[in-house]
Amino acid sequence: MRGSIGQLLVAQNIIDAGALSDALARQSGRHPLASELYVLGYATERQLCAALSVQTGWPAIVLDESQLRLDVLEHVSIEWARIFSALVVHEDERSIVVAAARPEDAIVPARELGAARGKAVELRIALDITLARTIRVGFRKWKHGEVYLVGDMIDKPRKGPYLAIVQPDQSEDEHRLAQRALAEDAARNIESSDELPPDEHGAGSTLTGDWQVNTITASTEDIVNPLLEERTLVIAADLDRLHDEADAHGDESTLTAHRALVVDPDPPGRIQLVGELEKLGWHCHAAASGAHAVELLGQVRFDLVFADIAAADIDGLQLCRAIKRSRRLAKTRVVITTSVVDSGQVSDPVLQQHAADGYIEKPIDTRRLHRMLRELSPEDRGDHEAVLADALGRYHAGDIDGAIAKLRGAVIADPVSPKLHFMLANMLQRASRWAEAVDEYEAVVELQPGYFPALTRLAYLYFRQGLHARAVETWRRALPVCEDPALRRNIELFMRKLVADMAKSQPL
Repeated sequence: MRGSIGQLLVAQNIIDAGALSDALARQSGRHPLASELYVLGYATERQLCAALSVQTGWPAIVLDESQLRLDVLEHVSIEWARIFSALVVHEDERSIVVAAARPEDAIVPARELGAARGKAVELRIALDITLARTIRVGFRKWKHGEVYLVGDMIDKPRKGPYLAIVQPDQSEDEHRLAQRALAEDAARNIESSDELPPDEHGAGSTLTGDWQVNTITASTEDIVNPLLEERTLVIAADLDRLHDEADAHGDESTLTAHRALVVDPDPPGRIQLVGELEKLGWHCHAAASGAHAVELLGQVRFDLVFADIAAADIDGLQLCRAIKRSRRLAKTRVVITTSVVDSGQVSDPVLQQHAADGYIEKPIDTRRLHRMLRELSPEDRGDHEAVLADALGRYHAGDIDGAIAKLRGAVIADPVSPKLHFMLANMLQRASRWAEAVDEYEAVVELQPGYFPALTRLAYLYFRQGLHARAVETWRRALPVCEDPALRRNIELFMRKLVADMAKSQPL
């Protein structure tokens, strides 16, 4: 909040501009700048911890001046410590003290550790490089039965544990307090169904707006050319016959769910659409012509068909109408695709006449495609409460990867559920998979624009990734739906300071 650690140290006359330039030139990305300054000998651990405390507002621990009782490591593993860059450094009857290189990233695991032990948790910031060394040496000494880890700067060991703490300067400005409050709110556990976003499926941008099946009605039959309609009925009959034959041979592929067929004569368009669908967990087949599409439709039961109007032999509109005429495939959803440059737009009356469930233009806008897929979700959404309970059970049993996999499967089955997306985002955040968590929080706010917990978490993750403009924009969206006056004030304080810092960093 007060500029970089290097600038702060220069302003405090701890290092000079030459030392800062040297450290920046040598910095390889392996260590943060403060640790690089420590390795190069430009500043002591205490000086750097004091600067970190001033910069972040977190009390700091000088590990080389501390004496740690090693039995505090009994309830965590070295893997836990390395994943979260955090270490339990003290425990008494009421509380646990955790040192972390980035306290905001360690809030969730530290709180969970405290909850499991029935104790309050206090976080302290530590220098990254000395923390890594303390983790490595501490666990090794504890494994060999030693009682204490004595810091390198302690001349004479003490009789008991001792933590060398550096408190933030007395000014403790509101902006740093606000940043800490936002970090803590972004890490708050939300597990109760009452706190999760509702699964409300509103109308969207597709033709139908929801998954009610479009069918051919008698009122539109006389609009279609009789010869074309006759051919449509022949195609529909072929589809039914092929399906009957597949069933007679016991073809299990007809029972596979979440499959999409992409019918497009244009290879780049076909590849793009298949790629986007597969990213979202769909199993895809592709066809370059209508005739090939009919063959595939007779062999595999698809949930969704993308039919391009320029497809050879049987264009997308006729294929859509034949599918809706089919006894076996009438419930299959069909989205018409078209290249506006080559074929022009398709009007709503034409789409309705052929009973299309949706329409999208090429080149494909991926965000619109994702939104359409959420709206065109499978009818069988299953029991979300059972899925959530299962995922939480796996998580509390230590199987966070299993919990994430369970929720990912549920999201694929029901991509329009903000509740599932939000719980998946929570799990990803707890696993420190920040970019994936951002994707899921973005899905939540697209489905439920006014859901405050997703907005504020997304804003904070944008901030910690350095996307400050996005963070400010998202916090602005969160303010009108923030019901906590103290939290609203923290958002406003932090946002104003962030905007001011962004303005200062802009070139003249």
